[in-house]
Amino acid sequence: MKVTYYFRSQRKGVFSIEVLFARIIAALGNKVISQKIYVNLRNVFTTWWSVLFQSTDVHHITGDINYVALGLKGKKTILTVHDIGHYALTLQGWKKTVYKKLWLDWPLKKVACITTVSEFSRQQLITTFRLDPAKIKVVYNPFPTHYYRSDKEVLSPVPKILQIGSGTHKNLSRLMEAVKGISCELLLVRSYDEGIDCTLKEMGIACNWYFNLADEEIYALYVKSDLVFFASTYEGFGMPIVEAQATGRAVITSNLASMAEVGGEGVYLVDPYNVEEIRQAIVTLCTDHTYRRTLIEKGFQNRCRFESSVIAQQYLDLYHHVLKKNQ
Repeated sequence: MKVTYYFRSQRKGVFSIEVLFARIIAALGNKVISQKIYVNLRNVFTTWWSVLFQSTDVHHITGDINYVALGLKGKKTILTVHDIGHYALTLQGWKKTVYKKLWLDWPLKKVACITTVSEFSRQQLITTFRLDPAKIKVVYNPFPTHYYRSDKEVLSPVPKILQIGSGTHKNLSRLMEAVKGISCELLLVRSYDEGIDCTLKEMGIACNWYFNLADEEIYALYVKSDLVFFASTYEGFGMPIVEAQATGRAVITSNLASMAEVGGEGVYLVDPYNVEEIRQAIVTLCTDHTYRRTLIEKGFQNRCRFESSVIAQQYLDLYHHVLKKNQ
C-alpha cells in the first residue's frame, strides 16, 4: 500500500506535526510505502498537477494545510485536524471567513475521512461545522519512543517547574501569579520575551528560557524537572501531558478542553483561570510525596494509550478501510 503524506512547508522552530508523523511512519515500517510532499500556498497548484500523474492508494494530509484536499481525489483522502483553535480564538473579520472556507468548510466536506486527536476536538468539529459524526475518527498522538521513565524520588531543593509552549492560552501569566512567593524555578520552553522576563525578575521568580530544542533536549528538561505545568485555557490534545507521564513526572493540567481526556487519572486537574487552585496544586505536589508518587504511577500507566505502535495500527486500519472502499 502506498500512502502519500502532505506536510506544511518546513519552518525553523515549527515542527510538531512533522515530528508526530515521523513517529507514526517509523512505527508503520514496511507495512506502507510512504511518500512525503511539503506544500504551501505558493506551490499548491504544482503539487496538485504532479500528483495527477502519480499512483497512490491513500492521500493523507497531516494538518495545517487542509486546503490541499481541494485538489485531491476526495474518496482517497484522509485529513487530520489537530484543533480549531486558530479559527475559534484568533482570527477575525474577512480573514476568518476566508480561512473557514479554504481550511475548513470545503476540505472537510470533500475528504473521505477526518481524523482528529481528541474527542474534544471531534465534538468541536461536529457542532461547529455540522459534520456527520461517522466521518470523524479520534486517533491520538504518539509520544516519543525514547522517552523513558526516569524516577526522581526526592525533589530538588528548589523545585523545578517545566512549562512548554508559547501563546496566551498556555497560561504562563497565571502560573507566574501562582508561584509568587514560592521557592521554585521555572523552566520555560518558548521564545524569549523580554517583557515577561522583566516581570519574572520583579516578582522574584527564578527562570531559565529554552527555545528551538531538539527532541532529546526537551526530554532532558523533563528529566531535570520536578513538576510539569500544562494548564492551558485551550488545547486540541496536549502532548506535554503524555511526555511528562512517560518520563515519570507529576502533571498539573486543566479540567477543560482535551486535557482531562488525555491525562486520564494520572494528572492533577485545576481550573486554569483560578490562580489559587494552581498554587494549591503546586504546593500539594511538592509536599505530599505519597500523592505525587500515586499520580506518577497512574500517569505512567496512562501513557500506554499513546504508544507509537498503537497509533500506527489505528492509522493502518483506516488506510485499509479507505483503500477497500475505492476498490
